[in-house]
Amino acid sequence: MQNIWNSNFSPFFRCERLEEQLNDLTELHQNEILNLKQELASMEEKIAYQSYERARDIQEALEACQTRISKMELQQQQQQVVQLEGLENATARNLLGKLINILLAVMAVLLVFVSTVANCVVPLMKTRNRTFSTLFLVAFIAFLWKHWDALFSYVDRLFSPPR
Repeated sequence: MQNIWNSNFSPFFRCERLEEQLNDLTELHQNEILNLKQELASMEEKIAYQSYERARDIQEALEACQTRISKMELQQQQQQVVQLEGLENATARNLLGKLINILLAVMAVLLVFVSTVANCVVPLMKTRNRTFSTLFLVAFIAFLWKHWDALFSYVDRLFSPPR
């Protein structure tokens, strides 16, 4: 008679076999989780790098605009100097100089305003979720703004005592 415990079909052998399969599956699962974590970290690094690159590109574009404005201001000043040589009236020169200074100040304020708006908007647009939520909030505020009178009259009717 054959020994039951040494047989390949014994419950003990099946239990050991199932434990080995379970251990193999657990190890495979842990390796897959580790691979997924590594891929996620790699994707996060890539996204962070792309965001940094975009911010740097925007900063470079702003600097290029500032450079162009400075060149245009210098060119305009040179043209005005040539034009001012033709003017004989000293008060006209003073007024023109003051007007130029005012225009340069307005341009500087405008550039600061654009730069400030860009620096405020960039954090709201870093990720896709932030972009969608920002657009939704802007659309909601625009809707409220457009329908403010109707909304206010509805609230007024809702909370006013009955007649």
